[in-house]
Amino acid sequence: MKKVTYEEHIKELLKKKAVREEFEKLLPEYELVKSIIEQRLRKKMTQEDIAKKADIPQSTVSRIERLTHGLPKLSTLKKIANALDAKLVIKLETKNTLNQYTLGTNYEKPLTIKEARKHYGKKPVHKI
Repeated sequence: MKKVTYEEHIKELLKKKAVREEFEKLLPEYELVKSIIEQRLRKKMTQEDIAKKADIPQSTVSRIERLTHGLPKLSTLKKIANALDAKLVIKLETKNTLNQYTLGTNYEKPLTIKEARKHYGKKPVHKI
């Protein structure tokens, strides 16, 4: 059996129209969660730290990061953004021809694996 990387596997899956359409439907939620996790890790904060600062249960932060209960309320996102000392940006843009969603970010550079491991150790913290 030929070994393939994760990226190669995803690239192959996305060639299928049905898979690509479902992936594009979930892309905004994934990008939102990814940005929350990246900001939290960059600030070297735990879910509990965010919960305390936002005055919400830690389980709520966990559910948001795992996307297990749909999208959070806007008021909850505002609390999380404030706890992270981050700016919440929500906007609608015209669809482009390549993807259903256009994701523009003004975030700092993504957290590297090395940076995450430095703070959290070598065990993976969260997979999306």
